[in-house]
Amino acid sequence: MILILDEPTNFLDENHIRWLTNFLQNYENAFILVSHDIPFLNSVINVVYHLENTVLTRYSGDYHFFEESYALKKRQLEAAYAKQQKEIADLEDFVARNKARAATATLARSRQKQLDKMEKITLAPEKVKPEFKFKSDRTPGRVVVSAKDLVIGYDSPLTKKWDLIVERNKKIAIRGVNGLGKSTLLKTLLGIIPPFEGQVEHDQFMSVGYFEQEEIASSKTALEEIWDEYPSLTNAEARAALAKCGLTTEHITSQMKVLSGGENAKVRLCKLMLKEVNLLVLDEPTNHLDVDAKEELKRAVKEYRGTVLLVSHEPEFYNAVCDEIWDLEDKTTKIV
Repeated sequence: MILILDEPTNFLDENHIRWLTNFLQNYENAFILVSHDIPFLNSVINVVYHLENTVLTRYSGDYHFFEESYALKKRQLEAAYAKQQKEIADLEDFVARNKARAATATLARSRQKQLDKMEKITLAPEKVKPEFKFKSDRTPGRVVVSAKDLVIGYDSPLTKKWDLIVERNKKIAIRGVNGLGKSTLLKTLLGIIPPFEGQVEHDQFMSVGYFEQEEIASSKTALEEIWDEYPSLTNAEARAALAKCGLTTEHITSQMKVLSGGENAKVRLCKLMLKEVNLLVLDEPTNHLDVDAKEELKRAVKEYRGTVLLVSHEPEFYNAVCDEIWDLEDKTTKIV
C-alpha cells in the first residue's frame, strides 16, 4: 500500500502539521509526497525525486541534501559546458583557417568530423523567478485600526471581548488552530463583516490591500483579471506585471479556473502589487507557493514600508517578517 499526499499541509494549522509529521514518521509503508513546506519535508522524507524539463532525477536524503547535490551537479555541468564550448570554438577556428589549404585540408576534415560526432552539452533554461514588490500609499495616523470590546462571530461569538490596536508600520502575525476565526477577525477589522459585539475604527487615510485565501475560479484569463481591476494598463504593462510575478505567456492567457493553486496566487499577488496601500492584509499567502516564490514573498513583506496583518501557519515565514504575534487561542471561547 502506497500513501499519496499532494500538498497536505496547505490550510493545516501548526498543531495538525505536527500531528501529520508524527504520523508519517511512524508510518510503516511507503508514501509519495508533494509539498513546498521544507521543514515538514525534511522531517519526514529520505528520498527526493526532482522533476525538471521532463527529466526525473532521484536523490537519496532529505531536501537539504537534495539542494546541495543539485547545486553541485549544476556547477559541474556548467563547468563541463564552458570547457566544451571552448573546445568547439577552437575546432571551428582550426577548420575555418585550414579547410581551403591543400596541405592542411585533411586535418581540417578530421576536426570537422570530430565536431560532428561530438555529443553537445546543453544547459537547461533558467527557471523564471518571481519578483514581488508592494507599493506604499500615503502615511496614515499612528493608529491604523483600533477595536474596543471586540467580539467576532456570526450566529454565536468566537472570542471573548478584546481591545486591540494596529499601529502604523507594525507587522503583525495572527496564529491559532483552524476554526478559531483568524479569517473572520481579518474581515471584521477591515469592515467586510460587522463585529458580533464592539466597535472597530479605521484611520481616515487607511488604504487596504487584501489577499484572501479563496482562489479565483472564473473563466476570465489572468490578463483579463488584471485589466478588470486596472483598465488603464496597456497590454504590454499588464503582461509585464504578470510576468514579473513568475507567470509565463501560457499562464497569462489561461483561464483562472485552470491555473494551479500557485499560479492563481501569483495573479492575486500581482493585483495587490499594482495598488498603493498602507495596510497589507495577507490571509495564508504561502499556501500553494513554490519555494522560490515563498522566499521572494518573505523578502517583499519584510521590505514593505507599511502596516501588515498576516495569517499564516508557517512559523518560519511569519517569524521572519513580523514583529508582533497575536495568538487567537488566548481569546477564543472554544475549548482548544
